Amino acid sequence: MACEEKIVVHLQELARQNSNTGLSLDFEPQQQYTFVEKLQDRYKCAHCHQVLHNPHQTGCGHRFCENCILRNNECYNISQCPIDNEDIKLHEIFKDNCCKREVMNLLVFCRNTPECDVKVSLGRFQDHLAQCSYETVLCSNKGCHDKVCRKDLENHLLTQCELRDETCQYCSKGMASIDLQVHIKKYCPLYPVPCPNNCSHTCSREELEEHVVLCPEAEVDCPFSNYGCYVKVKRGKLKLHEETFLKDHMLYVLNRNTKLEKQMQDLWQSLELKESTIQELSSTVKWCEKECRQFGQLGGTNGTHISSSQTLASYMEKASWLEDQVMQLVQLISEEQSRHDLKPLIEAIECIKHKVTAIESYKERIDNLENQFSKHDMQINLHKAQLSSNEERFRILESTCYNGKLIWKITDYEKKKREAVEGRAVSIFSQHFYTSRCGYRLCARAYLNGDGSGRGNYLSLYFVVMKGEFDSLLSWPFKQKVTLMLLDQSGKKNHMMDVFKADPHSSSFKRPEGEMNIASGCPRFVSHNQLENPKSGCYIKDDTLFIKVVVDLTDLEEL
Repeated sequence: MACEEKIVVHLQELARQNSNTGLSLDFEPQQQYTFVEKLQDRYKCAHCHQVLHNPHQTGCGHRFCENCILRNNECYNISQCPIDNEDIKLHEIFKDNCCKREVMNLLVFCRNTPECDVKVSLGRFQDHLAQCSYETVLCSNKGCHDKVCRKDLENHLLTQCELRDETCQYCSKGMASIDLQVHIKKYCPLYPVPCPNNCSHTCSREELEEHVVLCPEAEVDCPFSNYGCYVKVKRGKLKLHEETFLKDHMLYVLNRNTKLEKQMQDLWQSLELKESTIQELSSTVKWCEKECRQFGQLGGTNGTHISSSQTLASYMEKASWLEDQVMQLVQLISEEQSRHDLKPLIEAIECIKHKVTAIESYKERIDNLENQFSKHDMQINLHKAQLSSNEERFRILESTCYNGKLIWKITDYEKKKREAVEGRAVSIFSQHFYTSRCGYRLCARAYLNGDGSGRGNYLSLYFVVMKGEFDSLLSWPFKQKVTLMLLDQSGKKNHMMDVFKADPHSSSFKRPEGEMNIASGCPRFVSHNQLENPKSGCYIKDDTLFIKVVVDLTDLEEL
């Protein structure tokens, strides 16, 4: 027991010695390193056969990693040297700093070879990885788990990370890039949206509801719908509808007034009948009162019992008959009132029954017609889509160039510029062209009223790299020199020209991920004064101008 305590104390002292002495350089043990020269056996641990980490030498002269010799001695697994079978004595184990310096100075290749060709000493290996451009690092944006090369990290943070901070260009609200498109398409209150009634007006999403209330293309009911005109017309044509169908509207109103007059007449007749009946009842009541008075006078002057009884019986019969007459009259009035109230309802029910019968008889025929109409409509849509596809294909084939040159004819200049000023079509695209049959797919883009710093006073001209069929076979990024030209139509060849070489670090010239990259070019290519002034040159003729784009094909390898 005392021996074991002595061993533990010695190991603790040796560990403290190892932690407080030696070099500051270090490396991660138990990893695969590629040495520039083959690793000699004297630099390998006698136990784990890996490169020595904090080497310790035993009394027999063999070297072990610090963890191997200390850990195994603590567990009493190594009592003899595995090379010469000599007993290992703990008090003879010491740290071999000389060997450690030699190990730390061994040259190794970067683990990111062949991209990184740096050779570094083993002791500086971790320092090199901390700044190696080809080391894979985790994106620093919170929540993003993408791993990229350190040299690509800045570009990833600025243009590729889905969780990078971006600002909506319409409402200036900040959000993650992954949420920006959904925000713009569905929720942004200031995003310009077209009117759902297909009018030419465009307004922000928050103003759309107010516009629809006043939109001239919205369909509304005719003001005379309560009188029988059930036509729906566009708000802008409502006045024309009222003027065109004024006669019909007056007939609707006249028919309605005629019906109302007839109903009023029927009510007056019914009222007169009731008044006549009431007068008859009043006369009968007065006659009864007169008879009762005579009966009272007669009873007072004649005291004979027989005469009084006969007279009373006679009046009782008359009272009974009068009661029957009143009851019949009340019943007659009640029946007349019921017939008068239910007559319109009965007529409406009968009319509805006839309509339901007619609808049921035509239902089957209508269903057959609807099925046939759906089939015909489907066939027509298929033919239209095919025809449109063929026309687009023929147009592209006829106008496509494959020599890196584009001649773009822009017609109706004044009209297109006015549309750009009004914001209806701020930019236009040319037909696409290629550097060769299997080359880069390209096009030009023009802002006739200017873009960015040139808005309102300049024509802006840009060059666009588009997604092509052979992109996987081409070299990226696009690096060729591009010439943009506005052609002089006077024959003097006084062309406006701008030349630039594609920046390989710009996202405009990388391999397109969408339909096309961001355009790159000249926001102030030519001022409106110079373009439209005949004294400066004949650039616009017959309301038409010509743009030429030339791509330098030098050093461009053809497939």
